[in-house]
Amino acid sequence: MNNVLIGKVLTGLKLADDKEALLFVTDQGSYKARCDADCCSYTWVEHITMPYKGLPALVLNVEDLDMPDLGDIKGCDYVQYYGLKIETDKGDIIIDYRNDSNGYYGGNLSWPDDSYFYGGVYGQNVSKEDWKDIIEDI
Repeated sequence: MNNVLIGKVLTGLKLADDKEALLFVTDQGSYKARCDADCCSYTWVEHITMPYKGLPALVLNVEDLDMPDLGDIKGCDYVQYYGLKIETDKGDIIIDYRNDSNGYYGGNLSWPDDSYFYGGVYGQNVSKEDWKDIIEDI
């Protein structure tokens, strides 16, 4: 994955209160990754593991992770599990995000260099972007 963060020094990470977007603060500006959802589904960030040596940290690589299927969650129809690993010189950042749908749809993280941000048919994944600093695992 050729990601906009590679080669930049990550100085901060923020999660929207609604868990629908991430803000990566770097030495070269800020970059948003927004949760995106296909029709009739919803995507959110469930958990973030921060690098063991903290920030600032140079981003070396970004790659999607295969996550285990932990089954459905109470109140959800069909849950799919996604992961993202951001490798840094201070340790890895692991972002666990999920999608709830009727089983026909999925989700992803939409980056600034992607050609579009869908947001869902009903705008169900348009974050209010009320940011909260992430300084430790959540």
